[in-house]
Amino acid sequence: MEREKREWFKEVMREFGNCGFIAHFSGVPIGFIQYAPAKFFPRIKEYASGPPSEDAVFLACLYLANKKARRRGLGTAMLRDLLAEFRKRKFEAVETFAGKKSENNPSGPIELYLKNGFKTKNDNNDFALVRFDFKHNR
Repeated sequence: MEREKREWFKEVMREFGNCGFIAHFSGVPIGFIQYAPAKFFPRIKEYASGPPSEDAVFLACLYLANKKARRRGLGTAMLRDLLAEFRKRKFEAVETFAGKKSENNPSGPIELYLKNGFKTKNDNNDFALVRFDFKHNR
C-alpha cells in the first residue's frame, strides 16, 4: 500500500503539481491535507452525492489526526491556508464530501466547510458534496 501511495503522489505531482501538505503546530505534525483533480480519485464515484465537478479541485482529505487538536480552530486554519494556496494557483473551485454525522471522516465535518464559505451542492447521503467557488468568494 505504501508503494502504491508513493506512485500515486508521483503521478499527481507530474500532472498537477503539489497535491497536499502536512500541518504542524508548535513543530509537531497534527494533520494533513490531500487534494487533486477528481480524476485521480476513482472511488469518489461511489458517493451518492457525487460526482464532483470537473472544474473543481477535489479535497480528498483534511484530517486532524490528534482528536485533542479538534474543535480548536486548527482545521479552520488549515482550510484557510489551503484556500489561499488555491486562490494563488487560480483554481475556479474546490469541492469535497463533508460528513454530516461524524467528524471522524477524511474530509471533516460539514460545519467546518459551511462556516468557511462552502455551499452544499448535492446532499444524497451522510456525505454532502460541498463547493467553494472562488469567483463568488473574493
